[in-house]
Amino acid sequence: MLKNNTVGIWNKGPSTKVNGITIPGVLGWVKDIDVDIQPYSKALLLKNYGYDIEVDKRVYVDYFDSNINIGTILKYTDKYGKEINLSVKVIPWDDEYMEIICLGVS
Repeated sequence: MLKNNTVGIWNKGPSTKVNGITIPGVLGWVKDIDVDIQPYSKALLLKNYGYDIEVDKRVYVDYFDSNINIGTILKYTDKYGKEINLSVKVIPWDDEYMEIICLGVS
């Protein structure tokens, strides 16, 4: 498979409770992996999988990685030097590779 980007996997840590107030976990780096990133659309997602949510990228990984879940942030730098953050929205099931559907976020 063609690898066109190295992305960082970022996940939120556990929430903590202090004096009855819940403090959300902070986003922390897990590791970097090589992936193939392609443009994608809400219309294609609806047609292919039946999900009706906003998305703009599809990411392929050659293997299953348990660190990637709904809500994971994938970070990389594009060819213009801009940092891109992709929020994982959908992971269609397959046991030999991962197809991850994402939406760019700030």
